[in-house]
Amino acid sequence: MKVKDLEIDQEVIINVSPYKYKGIQKVHFTGLGKVQKIVFEANLGNRFDYKYFDLPVGNKELKEVGDKLELK
Repeated sequence: MKVKDLEIDQEVIINVSPYKYKGIQKVHFTGLGKVQKIVFEANLGNRFDYKYFDLPVGNKELKEVGDKLELK
């Protein structure tokens, strides 16, 4: 399975932490303006953490570890 085939809110392991896939979104970066990125979100209890990836990462294969998917 590739990153672009994920469903919204599907869980993926990134750097040993579980993140939920939030799809392709326009994200505002200071100095760059709005840029389309692949977004993952993790709830860390008292705050949310986000991971942003460039669109070519959408073609990257996910590794199956047991019943979970992992992005390396």
